[in-house]
Amino acid sequence: MPLFTYKAKDSKGRITEEVVQADSKKEAVSFLKSKELQILTIKTLDTRMGKVFSGSISTAEKAAFCRFLATMLKSGLPLTESIDIIRQETKSKKFRQILHDTTFHIQKGESLSTVLAKYKTDFDTVFLTMIKAGEESGTLEKSFDYLAGQLLASYELTQKVKTSMMYPAVIIIAMVGNAFLMLGFVLPKMSDVFLDLNVEIPITTRFLLSMGKTVGENLALTFIILFVILFIVFMLFVIRSTRNIIMSYVVKLPVIGSVMDQLDTARFARTLSTLLKSGVPIMVALDVTSDVLRQPHLKKQAKEFSTQVAKGKSLSAILTKQKKSFPAIMIQTIKAGERSGSLEVVLEELAKFYEMEVDYSLKRATALLEPLLMLVIGVAVGVMVVMLITPIYSIVGGLEQGF
Repeated sequence: MPLFTYKAKDSKGRITEEVVQADSKKEAVSFLKSKELQILTIKTLDTRMGKVFSGSISTAEKAAFCRFLATMLKSGLPLTESIDIIRQETKSKKFRQILHDTTFHIQKGESLSTVLAKYKTDFDTVFLTMIKAGEESGTLEKSFDYLAGQLLASYELTQKVKTSMMYPAVIIIAMVGNAFLMLGFVLPKMSDVFLDLNVEIPITTRFLLSMGKTVGENLALTFIILFVILFIVFMLFVIRSTRNIIMSYVVKLPVIGSVMDQLDTARFARTLSTLLKSGVPIMVALDVTSDVLRQPHLKKQAKEFSTQVAKGKSLSAILTKQKKSFPAIMIQTIKAGERSGSLEVVLEELAKFYEMEVDYSLKRATALLEPLLMLVIGVAVGVMVVMLITPIYSIVGGLEQGF
């Protein structure tokens, strides 16, 4: 049944803005008139359209939502009123629509976790599990507090990775753009001059000039081919099966593999710690935590952890069999946490440690990558000079001798 958001004036002249559910807009109007409301505006609240056209909800937005909601609930405000206040301040159109829908269904008697479960593309399993645990234990404000911390840590970690990759990405894009400009615009003009001359040209130079001429004469086709290649590469990363195959090779690379291991270790520790703090049983927490891992082989291994815990094994004993995937220092620290009964605290400290390790590894990798990229650029320019400029001097010399 669709939702309609409306603005109306009551018998006392007060303006109200709420949501109503009805089979049609006409039925919604009739219902509001029966309540003696003067309708000012009414429109369909289509959350499905929001999903398609309004983009996704960012991690930063969800972290802010959790932080504000935790604060309001701690101060004693009702859940629906707290969500409504946040909705009015939210800039994201899609998030506003979801919060509209959430408020309406909570007032109808549904739980918050049940309503948000309808938006699984926006709220992951970790988010929904923690909210459900908070509702069941009566500590919803604590769950939102923990979620805010977990989301903020995840956001900061992601931003560190993006920032570190920014410089190499700009250099590589500039190199590709420069190569395309040379092939598409500079070399075709040079080829028109030198290929028509009745002089001997080195085979490498002739090949480069011929390629430039071909690209220059077929720019539209070149653009189409380039677009198709980029689209295929994009789809390879979107489709899960091909992405997993690519990831299985990427993780074997020296520096990248190490950073990805640290990222997954940090995610595993942070997520499991947050879930255990929220009162989620360890078997459920392990199942949910396995979903946040990015490497396919790690995710497959983690899916079996809850089954082994159900058989009576400790987490440290399980991880000991996965020494290639999880570092020894992490296993020993978890073992100490299990003995002292403070596993969630130990996991949080491990998460902080490996998040710092990711930061340091990225800085080292970037520092190493900068001179390597400069060397590649230098070699590329040198090859271009040897293949084009040197033969040009030979051609000019040959022409002078001819005169």
